[in-house]
Amino acid sequence: MERLKGKKQIEQLFMAGASVGAFPLRMVYLKGEDKNMVGVSVSKKQFKNAVDRNRIKRLLRVVVEKQLNSVLDKLDSKYCLMVLYVGKEMPDSDQLKEPFELLIKRFNKKESHEV
Repeated sequence: MERLKGKKQIEQLFMAGASVGAFPLRMVYLKGEDKNMVGVSVSKKQFKNAVDRNRIKRLLRVVVEKQLNSVLDKLDSKYCLMVLYVGKEMPDSDQLKEPFELLIKRFNKKESHEV
């Protein structure tokens, strides 16, 4: 799984992608071509200090890497994903695990209906 980067890829993801949510997380996804790509993002508007944003992104990456690899390996298609933290308070890792599991369930459910 690679990191999602590049302005064109991210713009295309937000223009044409679908999304699922489980507060305080939201995931935007789009079927990709050749490999799974994942990005994480935190609003600069909600968290003014870069230190806080970077901490949340680090926590998110840990949760995402642990749980998303097994899910994406089971799917036939490759995806570009962006996981957004939309909450207003500083989370700890336990507060991110449960919503992310719910997010994955909703993603699987939505994708199984589309196929």
